[in-house]
Amino acid sequence: METRSENYPMSITELMELESEYSIKAYILIKADPREIPSIMLALSTFDGVRTADVVTGPYDIIVFVEVKNQDELGRLVINKIHSLEGVKEALTCVVVRV
Repeated sequence: METRSENYPMSITELMELESEYSIKAYILIKADPREIPSIMLALSTFDGVRTADVVTGPYDIIVFVEVKNQDELGRLVINKIHSLEGVKEALTCVVVRV
């Protein structure tokens, strides 16, 4: 079996195999009703895949870091769980990519 030289970029097949071995990571930026932030933070702490959640200043109120198995799981987390929380006005998902 031939070994790949580190000087060459990975093939699309190698990249797809890598993607299947590692989980998807993303940052979710949430705009929220300030009165609901404590309950949103509590709910976020119970969701599978949520690694950190921080209340921040600026245009967004909460930044969440998630790590999930695949894109479908990420979609279910954002759409079914985070968007359904009382007080969540907007959630912007930023998926981590390798460059």
